[in-house]
Amino acid sequence: MSDEILIRLDEITEKASVPQLKYWCKLLDISPKVISRAGHVSPKDAEKLRKMADLISAGIRPRDAANTLADELMIKSSEPRNEDTAALHSRIESLEKAVMLLVQTVNNQSKKLEAIQFRLEPPKVDPISVKVWEPAPKKAPQYSFLQKVWYELMDPVRLRAY
Repeated sequence: MSDEILIRLDEITEKASVPQLKYWCKLLDISPKVISRAGHVSPKDAEKLRKMADLISAGIRPRDAANTLADELMIKSSEPRNEDTAALHSRIESLEKAVMLLVQTVNNQSKKLEAIQFRLEPPKVDPISVKVWEPAPKKAPQYSFLQKVWYELMDPVRLRAY
């Protein structure tokens, strides 16, 4: 089992019923843990629900009370702590140094790659135009009309273009 302390929903306040507390949990984004068919929340969440019950008993609507509590929590969480700021500054500085080191490494690598690429590229040569061989055009034999008729009937091979 876990070591955390949990409070049952029906033990939080007598001002509200369990279904109302479940609705308030939904408004405050609290997810109660169900243990043996009863909802349980942490002490911090129980305190939020008590404050919510006080606001609602003062006449504020549940949704407005939830927004008010959310705003209070945002204000409290946004206040910087002196102990944490020094640690955060040192951590940010170390991250900045790491990023700058990465940038320098990338620049060095790009220079090395350019040098390697220059060595690997073949020298640039202007292309030479090459005249492709073509066979000589075939010439048809020159014969008179009577010769053509004669060769057509007797020897048609002679009329072929070579």
